[in-house]
Amino acid sequence: MKSLKILYCGCLISLLGCAGSEPAVKHGVDTDDVRARSSQAFDELDEKQAPSVKKSAPKMAQPSKVVEAPKASLTELLSAYACPNTDDLRGLGIADNANSALTIAQKEIAAKIQSVVVAKTEETRQSKVDAYGNELLESSFEAKTQVITRLQNAQDARPIVTLTQSGKYGVVACMQRSDAAKPFLKEAGLLQDSVMLASKIFEEQKHPMIKNDAFKTVRDVYVRSLAVLDVLDGLGVQSGIQTKAIYESVQKKYNDFRSQFAFYYQEEKGTDATAQQRRSVFERISLKYPVHAASCTNGLLLKLNVTPAACVEKSLGISCTVDLSLSGSSCEGESYFTLNAKVKGNGRYDAKEAQERLDENISNGEWFNDWITELDKWRLK
Repeated sequence: MKSLKILYCGCLISLLGCAGSEPAVKHGVDTDDVRARSSQAFDELDEKQAPSVKKSAPKMAQPSKVVEAPKASLTELLSAYACPNTDDLRGLGIADNANSALTIAQKEIAAKIQSVVVAKTEETRQSKVDAYGNELLESSFEAKTQVITRLQNAQDARPIVTLTQSGKYGVVACMQRSDAAKPFLKEAGLLQDSVMLASKIFEEQKHPMIKNDAFKTVRDVYVRSLAVLDVLDGLGVQSGIQTKAIYESVQKKYNDFRSQFAFYYQEEKGTDATAQQRRSVFERISLKYPVHAASCTNGLLLKLNVTPAACVEKSLGISCTVDLSLSGSSCEGESYFTLNAKVKGNGRYDAKEAQERLDENISNGEWFNDWITELDKWRLK
């Protein structure tokens, strides 16, 4: 740049010098104006030259070596797909074809529903359910597990993505909790209908055993419904089922019925000769059953009849026989059953010995076992 300016200046001075050497200087030439324009020309030349001058670019760093990432597995690829709703039940399946993969994904959803059943069944078992109820609950749980394994409404577990890799198929399926609850809602409704029917039979029935059996049916169905209702609760679905309220109402009435139910005992009019036999029969009954010798109010009315002993002489001695009869009825007189027994006593020497054997057989004889079989049916269990 400096050499260029010097060259330019030399030319200009030469020009001016030449002009000054002329014998006559031209008037009207302003030397100051010439210098000013010369300076402006230098400045403009600098400005034109400046853009063409570029600084050297900094040295670029060499790129690092690219390492190819390992290919993601099918499971990892599928894990990136979430269900539309955060609370949906999600299942994943991998198999040789898409249908099999979907079935595996549906089974995984079934396993998750089953885990709810297991947790809720255990929770119910620890609640106020008696031993008999727990047996029903366990049976209901086992049956329910089989149902869940099959996933009755498998069509509601819908695939949201199907991927394939190296000949394998992967499926992610999702099921809304409301869809998962469908079979349980249906079962809960049927159980509620059964509870209502058994409750109606219980309230209308006068026969104590049928009434007792009707309550057992109500209880059995209610206990089975507990597991279903708890599963619905675990799935976050409100069922609107009123089984609990129905059962609690029936249970209160049953408790009243049971507290008033009893065996009431009455003797038919008999002679003094049969007093000992009648007392012996009453003792055997009262030792095994709670019996009230009072006016019947609500329960089983037992009436005993004993015939006078009939003694006959036989080849091996004397034999005395009495007929025992026990009737069972409602307090209002509706007949339920009649039990009969013929008891004998043999004596080798006289009637007194035969009578003593007869009394002993009434007090300890095996004839009473048949009566026990029938009377046991009338216990409220």
